[in-house]
Parts: sequence; structure tokens; C-alpha cells
Amino acid sequence: MVGQDVGGRVWIDVLTPKQVLFFKPLADELKAKGVEVLATSRKYREVAPLAERAGLKLRYVGERGGKDLAGQLEAATERQAEIIPIVKDFSPQIAISVASAVCARVAYGLGIKHVAVNDSPHSEVAGLLSLPLSHHLLCPWVIPMRAWGRFGLTRHQVTTYRALDPAAWLKRPAYGGPVPRLDAGRRTITVRVQESDAPYLARKDRGWTAVVLERLADAFRGFNLVALCRYEYQVDEIRGKFGSRYIVPDDIVDGRGLLSVTDLFVGMGGTMNAEAALLGVPTISAFQGSLYTDAYLHRAGLLTKVRSPEALLRQAAVLMDEAVKEKISKRARRILDSMEDPVVAVSKFIRKTVERD
Repeated sequence: MVGQDVGGRVWIDVLTPKQVLFFKPLADELKAKGVEVLATSRKYREVAPLAERAGLKLRYVGERGGKDLAGQLEAATERQAEIIPIVKDFSPQIAISVASAVCARVAYGLGIKHVAVNDSPHSEVAGLLSLPLSHHLLCPWVIPMRAWGRFGLTRHQVTTYRALDPAAWLKRPAYGGPVPRLDAGRRTITVRVQESDAPYLARKDRGWTAVVLERLADAFRGFNLVALCRYEYQVDEIRGKFGSRYIVPDDIVDGRGLLSVTDLFVGMGGTMNAEAALLGVPTISAFQGSLYTDAYLHRAGLLTKVRSPEALLRQAAVLMDEAVKEKISKRARRILDSMEDPVVAVSKFIRKTVERD
């Protein structure tokens, strides 16, 4: 029965910082129930330092492969070949990833059930390379079934949990880490730049990040302005253009620690938007596209969506009003408390699946 030690072996492929934060407590939950866990990753700027800070032991195999498609395909093919003998030797019953094409393909080829834990149907390429080969998908309840249909999933293959993914780590103690040195006498705006290498942004405005940073810097000259980058080349580019006006950290910062001293968060991705909003930080989504998680947070009064620089500046001024900030903070605490722990939900499903095998 669930609750007793079930034994078994589970392979988790961890590819991004968000996945470190989600899969570390999941690995702990599974191990506490007697499940052996193999956690793998690849070379990626933000993963290794965060995993070390979190205490998640990863076996690194391969790399992402750079910005061009051919390089990414070659790297994925090499990684797949390298990881096959490792997985065969471990012999798991279940493989888990968000949308790792290598994980899903190797699991399918070796007759292992692949379980996806995914809140990003907008990431179509990654989804098409992994979800059609998946045994099951677990996702937040705010994402409708119709979002997953194009990936070949049927309704009985999808299980939802009543939480957004950042609840997995926000309901647990923070791991800590460095926070940029700020002027304590100034208010702070933090910007998370977009995932510029993502296929889902291929037809979007590549200059949007620079426009957002430029307009904020012009409008809020007396503020601490922090730009959080994803890649080394982004650090170099943004520091080159905005280094005199923005703090651009080299280190992988403590996101929760920085958000705790942030007066306004502007996000061009999904995960940190949700994290900031659930922490009660006034949040503006400048993501170029639509996210179900953003839509839910907007309806809940925790996030504002903008599509132009003018709207961004208008909303920034509104959200930094102290009365508005206090109202958002109280609402966020109530909503986060009402969410279930997604790690517990995923752990229960995985353990049931292992038991059946």
C-alpha cells in the first residue's frame, strides 16, 4: 500500500533550475519510501550550482549543444548514446522528466514507463519530442485537457494536482545562496530575461528584452535594477548594453532571497513569474505569448500581463503603490496556503505505478 516502503527504482532527468527545485524534494520523498533514485543532468550554466546548493546529487551526461539546431541535435544524439548504458545498468521501472526528449526516447526504447511532470504546453517542440512517448502526464489543474491533445495524450493519461509547480519549493525551506548587493535606500526592480534560445520564441521579437530593460532603466533611474540571465552570452550582452544601469549577476543567485527584497518583478518566462506572484511580489508578465499559469495568476489578482512598453510602465507605477503591494501580499499567502503539495501528489502516483509493476 502507498505509505509503506515500496522499493523499486526511478530515473529522473533534470535539465533546468526549475527542475532542480521541483525534483529535489521529489527524490527525497521517493527515497524516504524505499525507492532508489538515479538523477541525471547535462552541462547547463544554472543547474550545477543550484543542485549543489540544494544537495541534489546529479550524474552529468552530455550537454545542451549551443544555440543552433544542428548543434542541439548532435548533442542530444550523443547524450542519448552515452546515457543508454547508464540507464540499462540502473534498470528503473519509471523514468521522469518535464519534457526531456532523451529521457522519453531512452525510456521508450528500453521498455520503461516515462512519466512527464509538465506545466508548459506552450513549449511545443520539447513536448512533441517527449510527450507522445510518455506513459502518463501530471500537471497543474489550471491547464485544460485541450492543451495536451496535440501531443497525442488521451484524457486518462493526464492527472492534475491543485497547485502551481513553484508550490513544490515555496512550501519548503529555501536553500539559500548569494543575493546581489543592493542599495538599501532604494527600491528594487528585478527582471528575468527571456529564454532566447527556446524554439517557442523563434518567431517572436528578439529585441523585446532590450526594449523592456531600456524603458525600465529610463523610467526608474533611482532604483536598484537587477537583470537575471539564463546564459553566459546573455550576461555578456546585457552587461555590455546596460552594465552601468543594471546589476547583472555572474553567480546563480538565491531567487527566493532576491524576491524577498524585490518591490516589482518583471518576468519574461513562466516559472519565476509564478514564483514571484505566489510570494506576494507585485509581478508583471512580459512573456511574448500566452501561458495558462499567467492567466490563472492574473484572474487571482497576483499578476498583470502587458504586451507593450507603455503598458509595462503604467502597470509598474500602479503595482509599486504600498497599499496595492500589501493587498497582493495577503492574497498570495492565502492562495499558496490553499494549494496542495505537488511533490506529494507526484510521489504518490509514481509509487502506485512502481507497485503495479
